[in-house]
Amino acid sequence: MFEKFKQKAEAINAEVHFFNSKAEALEFIKDFIKQNTSRAISKEVVWCDSLFLEGIDKDALQKELPQIEFNIDLNSASSAKIGINQVDFGIAETGSLVEIAEIIFKRLCSILPEIHIAILPMKKILPDIESVMKQVDIKKIPYMTIISGPSRTADIERVLTIGVHGPERVIILCVDNF
Repeated sequence: MFEKFKQKAEAINAEVHFFNSKAEALEFIKDFIKQNTSRAISKEVVWCDSLFLEGIDKDALQKELPQIEFNIDLNSASSAKIGINQVDFGIAETGSLVEIAEIIFKRLCSILPEIHIAILPMKKILPDIESVMKQVDIKKIPYMTIISGPSRTADIERVLTIGVHGPERVIILCVDNF
């Protein structure tokens, strides 16, 4: 299922990485933040609370990387370069992500920053949208979106433009064993 998901996601310009553990994925995230932000400018990263962060010392992480902000609001999300959140499902058939957001902060992390890092548990990659819909009670979900790669449009003179209505880059971290 992962290989099909990866192939389809990369076909729509998402970047896909596989990690055997949460610890490996966290190291990737830390290195990515160090390489793509400036320590001189704080709070360039907004990170929405999730199961992935359980057991991680957020204070120590912020001390190591002061660019990270866990208290998210509209201002912090709109000024952040990188938004990190855990998504709910991956659809192998299309390479798309499914985000169910009970709270607005999760949505802000995925739509406002120029780079969206989506953490996807391997066990949440399903074959198709029908399989996803069998897993959720649509009547109890306040907001659900399907993310298919970076934001793109060709509305302006039929020229493809990336990142107009959302992130320029979508980086998917498929993590096993968590």
